[in-house]
Amino acid sequence: MLVNLNPSNSALNIAEDIRGAKTPTTVSVTNALTVALAANTSRACYSIYNAGPPTVYLREGSTVSSTLYEVLIPAGFYYKEEFPSARYTGQVSVITASGTASLQVSEGLLT
Repeated sequence: MLVNLNPSNSALNIAEDIRGAKTPTTVSVTNALTVALAANTSRACYSIYNAGPPTVYLREGSTVSSTLYEVLIPAGFYYKEEFPSARYTGQVSVITASGTASLQVSEGLLT
């Protein structure tokens, strides 16, 4: 991290990101790649609840498999995106190893 200890006297305009309430959607997932969330430049955050029964594999981007994933979401578990430094606005892909899972996907948008 760089810190400017000799800033100019010019004024800074810092805008605060404000989001609206999350909008939930039910997504059915099988062993074929499914787009849980399409790319959205207005996305502030997202979360996914796996109602099951199978485990779901999640990856930010356009590819995911049961061996290439970022997050494994067992049935009955909730995943909340963490973004300490930047928000993710691209596609979120999911898949199961077998069977069909029901997801509750929620997305909050910037207002």
